[in-house]
Amino acid sequence: MRLRELMDQVKNLPPDTLVCAAEIDEAFGANIAGIETIDSARIESRKPDGTEAVELANGNDKVVVIRW
Repeated sequence: MRLRELMDQVKNLPPDTLVCAAEIDEAFGANIAGIETIDSARIESRKPDGTEAVELANGNDKVVVIRW
């Protein structure tokens, strides 16, 4: 998912809406501890298949990481 796609999905929500993180098909979400922008990530896959797809170092890609 790109930041543009995320922003399009949440553009009509109130600004005080809670953001959480959850795995696919989970019944509960976790509160977010922080959001980090990384400039030296390496994207290995863009498939949303539940596998680790981004190495957070050793690359030239910019990613946003939601930590929980």
